[in-house]
Amino acid sequence: MLCSKVWQVLLSIALVAATAISAQDFRDSITFEQRLGGSGLDVANAVIELEDGSYAVAGYTSAGVENGIDVYVAKLDSMGLVLWANAYGQSGNDYGWDLMENDFGEIVVVGYTTSTTTGDEDVLLLAIDPSGHLRWRRRFGGDRNERAWSLERVPDGGMVIAGQTQSVGKPDWDVYMLRLGPGGNQMWAQVFGADGVDRAFDVAVADDGGFVFVGTTTSELESPRDLYFIRVDSLGKPVWQRAYGGDSDDVARSIVSVGDGGFVVTGYGSSFGTGGNDAYLIYLADDGVIEWRTEVGHPGDDRAMMTVQRDGGGFLTIGSTDVDGDWNLLLIETDATGGRLSDRTLNAPGEDRGIGVLRASDGGYLLVGAFGASSGASDFGILKLRP
Repeated sequence: MLCSKVWQVLLSIALVAATAISAQDFRDSITFEQRLGGSGLDVANAVIELEDGSYAVAGYTSAGVENGIDVYVAKLDSMGLVLWANAYGQSGNDYGWDLMENDFGEIVVVGYTTSTTTGDEDVLLLAIDPSGHLRWRRRFGGDRNERAWSLERVPDGGMVIAGQTQSVGKPDWDVYMLRLGPGGNQMWAQVFGADGVDRAFDVAVADDGGFVFVGTTTSELESPRDLYFIRVDSLGKPVWQRAYGGDSDDVARSIVSVGDGGFVVTGYGSSFGTGGNDAYLIYLADDGVIEWRTEVGHPGDDRAMMTVQRDGGGFLTIGSTDVDGDWNLLLIETDATGGRLSDRTLNAPGEDRGIGVLRASDGGYLLVGAFGASSGASDFGILKLRP
């Protein structure tokens, strides 16, 4: 059962004020840029660095797919040269949302698929060898719909997956958790939810071997979305649940463990701003209490999607900002306690939506998303910034 909703008044927590900071263009910091795909919808959702120093990027594409979507994975060398880029799909729509490298050197991609006998959605897991060949494909789900949005590698070489399901209990979405072994075999699955709609968009591994999931919850079907945090132990048993929100929608999109037992959560919402969505950066303590929160708001909408830790303990957050009706890629730099240092944008033709970010081993940053969007089309976009 979902815990009682915790209402947060801005002055009751250490809120870092959303002061006006002029956003600067970061084009001069780009060391390489790739835009892949065809003339339709192509989106890059996540990027990792592989053991050999190359990069793998996962998302989805409509290029060469008749009236459908396929998982799309690209491998680039350290200089940005595309080594291979492949689509993986079957009869329905197949979406890639996150990826990791396993102990066998395979790229494991998670998402969801409608390539099922009924056309319902199932969680999709693919293993791809270093040359881009599909090793295996797995589906997980019940008699209705399941979606997976992210996965995280765990110390035993397995993985934990965050998503949502309609196959258990009520017909609306519930949080769906999957724990898999190194070969993709299911170890356990858990479902959490209340009377409304509940989703988990991301998961982090806690210091004690448990997991913290973040997403959204509604107390009733028509009520606004609230931030939803769930901590479970290594077997998926609940430790605590928290819901935070206001009178409008608030969304937690991603979470990262920051090494001191706490977590930084990235998201957006309109409960506490002056107009549209503001970007959120939240420090969540080990017990689920919010210790500080930074809000970033410009004249239009702002959405934060993912955060990585910088040298010195600060953070770099990727997202998008609405400038005169067009989305621009947005980077927010903060110090270790959420104090804003800079906002930077990429002013380019079309719309650029930032989705994923990676801090590379050389200190640079890789940014991925949907670039150059117009009329329902976009590019599978990859940028690297110097340190």
